[in-house]
Amino acid sequence: MEKQGGKYDFSLYEYHNLLHQNILVSYKGPIDERIMSVIGENIEIVTNDGNDKARSKIFKIFMELAQNVWLYSAESCKTVSGKQLGMGTLVIGEFGDSYTFVTGNMVKNSDIEPVIEKCEIINSLDRDSLREYRREQRRLANQGKKNSGNIGLIQVALTAESPLDIELTPVNDMESFFSIAVKIKKTLVKS
Repeated sequence: MEKQGGKYDFSLYEYHNLLHQNILVSYKGPIDERIMSVIGENIEIVTNDGNDKARSKIFKIFMELAQNVWLYSAESCKTVSGKQLGMGTLVIGEFGDSYTFVTGNMVKNSDIEPVIEKCEIINSLDRDSLREYRREQRRLANQGKKNSGNIGLIQVALTAESPLDIELTPVNDMESFFSIAVKIKKTLVKS
């Protein structure tokens, strides 16, 4: 926010109105277990529309994606105790018959290619193939194989029953902003 001509170039009222448009939860900052607990409680409150399955799915997806931000964000801050926390943005919106959950954080350009490839593989698979892929990745992880991670992303796709909508926005030569969005239907047929 810069002050220009006696006024700041940021309007909190405009920001409030932007967030008021179908946004149930919005958070930007460091993420750790305490923040996840508070946001998790908030999710329980704002998605309390009688659809326990959808709320449960949102909560599970939140836990996976928030943990990714916490552990893998290139942007971090140090707590007073010296602990490094990843920083990012979490948004949950309600749009008609579904919720949309979006997370975003800075990533090192050198680290992002395997994640993008993993997301593309995940999006190319049907539900049964995704389950098999998750089992395969767990076996590889247990054997200590490289490139076996991101089981959480597979779980997000399985839980949401929708593809991972990814976006990569270059920021500079070293970093980009990476976001993942998933849609969760309010009316769920299967669990």
